[in-house]
Amino acid sequence: MLDRAKRVLIAEDVPEDVEPLVRAFRNKPAWEIAVVKDGQEALDFVLRKYEYADAWRPDLFILNINMPKIDGLDVLKQIKAVPYLATIPIVMWTISQHITDIQKAYESGAAAFVSKPYGDDKMNECADAIRNFWDRVQFVYSV
Repeated sequence: MLDRAKRVLIAEDVPEDVEPLVRAFRNKPAWEIAVVKDGQEALDFVLRKYEYADAWRPDLFILNINMPKIDGLDVLKQIKAVPYLATIPIVMWTISQHITDIQKAYESGAAAFVSKPYGDDKMNECADAIRNFWDRVQFVYSV
């Protein structure tokens, strides 16, 4: 049994798109949540570099594709290339519905590809669905 809350890292540069995810993962039992705003911060967090030297390893990573500094698909590839990080499930969270983005994401090791819906209610429903699914999944935990 895990003696800590599950941990989710959210990499999203649009505040309006972060809010539904944070709300969903704050519901009880609450997950520990970290939010970064660009691809470089996301890499620094998971690699525990610079200001993130004491960061925890996420159990789940929700990653936007269209990120400043480093594209989300590049972040995905770099994380999956590091053996001790490769088991982190990464959900691509994006407005894209392009088949090439979907293919690249899955070929690079994404656990899921979720297209952001339009409208607040639909966005909240989508965030809740992501949370509900991952509440039931078993993880490779680290402390």
